[in-house]
Amino acid sequence: MGCTTYLEAELDLYFAWLARFEAGVPRAHDVVSNWYTSGVLQAYTRYSWFKPSTPGEAALCLANISIADDCRGQGCFARFVERFSDGSDGLRARVLYLENIASPRFECWLLRVGFQRCPYGAGEFSTYYLMR
Repeated sequence: MGCTTYLEAELDLYFAWLARFEAGVPRAHDVVSNWYTSGVLQAYTRYSWFKPSTPGEAALCLANISIADDCRGQGCFARFVERFSDGSDGLRARVLYLENIASPRFECWLLRVGFQRCPYGAGEFSTYYLMR
């Protein structure tokens, strides 16, 4: 299986997991979180409606994202953002947050693809969000 096909299959698994995760989140006044782990991707994932930059919008928040070394530079995360942005994933979430971005190069990429810097970041590293 080629690398691109392999990454698409991994993303299919992650989006299926996200759909199950989202379906299990009660619309309540709290935040639900869980770890996603596969051979390619690990991400701490939160879901809420209470992010200060987009209050009331269903928001998916990823933090502590790690992509396997042999899959870095293959466009896995870019493809994830594309799939989220085009809305064909079946998720109700309308906003994607990425927390604790430590790489200036990655921050520049996020801005180029339409993310906005969250003015409410509280840590040393920035938070970005994208509305679809």
